[in-house]
Amino acid sequence: MILDTDLPTVWKRGIKRGLQTLLREREWGMTLGVLISTLLLFQIVLIVFLGVEGVQSLLRERTDVRLEILKRATNQEIGHFFSSLQAQDIVKDAAYITREQAYERARKYDPELTSFLEEFNMGNPFPDTIGVTLKNLDDYEKFKAFIGETQWQGIVDPTFLSEVTNQEEQVYELLNFAKAIKSLSIILLSIIGIVLLFITTELVHRRVLSRSNEILVEKLVGASPLTMFIPFVTETCVLLILSVLSSIAVCTLLLLLLPLILPALQNGGALSSISTQISPLLKSTLPTYFLLEILLLPILAIFGTWLGMRKELASRTLNTHTT
Repeated sequence: MILDTDLPTVWKRGIKRGLQTLLREREWGMTLGVLISTLLLFQIVLIVFLGVEGVQSLLRERTDVRLEILKRATNQEIGHFFSSLQAQDIVKDAAYITREQAYERARKYDPELTSFLEEFNMGNPFPDTIGVTLKNLDDYEKFKAFIGETQWQGIVDPTFLSEVTNQEEQVYELLNFAKAIKSLSIILLSIIGIVLLFITTELVHRRVLSRSNEILVEKLVGASPLTMFIPFVTETCVLLILSVLSSIAVCTLLLLLLPLILPALQNGGALSSISTQISPLLKSTLPTYFLLEILLLPILAIFGTWLGMRKELASRTLNTHTT
């Protein structure tokens, strides 16, 4: 009878046996492909989830509002309004832009427009404005209430309120859509995780069946469940680690090639602002998520192996009777 009193030795021998069996048998190639495909899908959905998070942050931070100052407003009234605006706790930043500054900015970024205005002596059509950046998109309502106060009606163009409402509705629609995508991503990640557990369990079950004679001999000599369990856990863990590393490598390559596949994500493209917002988020969070996946793999391997060979582990030894 084999006595498993030395636990470190049991683990050492079990891991060694698992690695040797994995190297000796070459029947796990198809299983490895299935695991890589499943984990690759998991990584892609995870990237979509993080990307939507970046889009949400972009939408919430894009709360820049331009207030058009009425021509009849005096400098004193404008100064009082500007100081009151800066004192609001919902305002992150505010800047007063004169019509001359607006014209010079147009000359720099839209020279064709200024050339047209100068050619036909149309003067400076730009009004004085105040650029406001809110701390959060949810502060729109408070901001509108402040602008709508009676004392500011002779200073700020009242048509601004309807423009802000339209902008707010559009942004909230996009946010709701982003929330729906995030919820769907979480559901998909959960489903893929369950599928991965089923695949792991089926992998162990098939390998147990293919080595039933070996397990039978171990039971006959009185081997403990741990002695039988460790080799299978080792094999499963190695296959999972190879799969997740392969899926991470493929995802990293796809992310590097994405700007080439979608030119709109490059600088100056239609989606460049989204790319600029999402890239730092992915670079800062993806490695953490990938590391967390690798750390959780042994838990998945242990649980999946237990499910796959629980019947064999339940019957520790075989009793033989001689008649």
